[in-house]
Formats: sequence, C-alpha cells, structure tokens
Amino acid sequence: MFFFKEFQARGERESGRELKVVRTDNGGEYRGQLEEYCQSQWIRIEYIVPKTPNLNGMVERMNKMIMERVMCMLSHAKLTKTYWDEALMTSVYIMNRTPSVPLDGDVRQRVWIGKDVSYRHLRVFGCLAYVHVANYLRSKLDNKCRPCIFLGYGEIHFNYKLWDLIDKKVIRSRDI
Repeated sequence: MFFFKEFQARGERESGRELKVVRTDNGGEYRGQLEEYCQSQWIRIEYIVPKTPNLNGMVERMNKMIMERVMCMLSHAKLTKTYWDEALMTSVYIMNRTPSVPLDGDVRQRVWIGKDVSYRHLRVFGCLAYVHVANYLRSKLDNKCRPCIFLGYGEIHFNYKLWDLIDKKVIRSRDI
C-alpha cells in the first residue's frame, strides 16, 4: 500500500497530472485496502479477466521487450543472472530516453517532465569503469581510483551504480 501511495505522489508531482485509472490483472494484491484507498481518492480500478494477458496486450508486449533487453544486456556484459534487476532498471531508464513511435518520435521522459533530455551521461551496461577515491579516504600511496563494472543509474540523485571489483559490492559513484 505504501508503495502505491509513493508511486501516486511521485507520478502526480513529476507529471503535473492526477492519477485517474489503474488497470490490473485482477490479482489479489489489488483487493481490500488498495481498493478502499482508490475509492477515497476517486481513482477508478479497471479489472481484466484473470489468466488473460492478451486483454492487456500492450503491457505484456512491453514486459517481453524489457526482458529481452535485459537478457541481451547481461549476455553482452558477460554478467550472471544475479544482475537482472540492475539490467532491468537500466533498460527502462534508457527506454524512457529514446524516441517512441506512439509519441510520434518524441521521448517519453521529455513528455513526462516537460524538459529536454540529455544523453551525455549515458554509458554501456557492464563496461569497465573507474571511480575516483576522495583524498580523505586514501593515503598517499593508495590508488586514486578503483576498478568497477557499470550497472546503471541512480534513481534519486544523479550518480552511477557500480560493482566494485575490489570490495565485491554495489556502490554509487558519489559514495566514494
């Protein structure tokens, strides 16, 4: 329930529009508390017949396209399936910044927030990256950078998600 409220607040704030309709596959997660909340907010819930993904064709095609991109990204980067979530987030990030046929060649992100989109910060998923280590975190003889693998982009702050090859953990570029 909390995640839906957060999604609604963020979506309305970013787009400047109200959420009016939620379409669901009639799963149990959309019953009870969420239904009551949507009714109190005047949000209509549309239910499709269970076990009929063909009735929600556009969403199903989009899911398939995203997962195919995830598999390609993991294969190209020679990374294991454990990084599927990072590949998925990066795939959606890039899709939202590429031209879209239904929008007559416009970019989803530009339509959503009403600002031009920059491409200067884009990197190849799984590429070797080096992150600078701040002076106060190292001694004179320590390396000034650490080798990492690029995994994606930050959700809130502008930063990169990286796999630190030395410490074997996910870090953010602004953490070091």
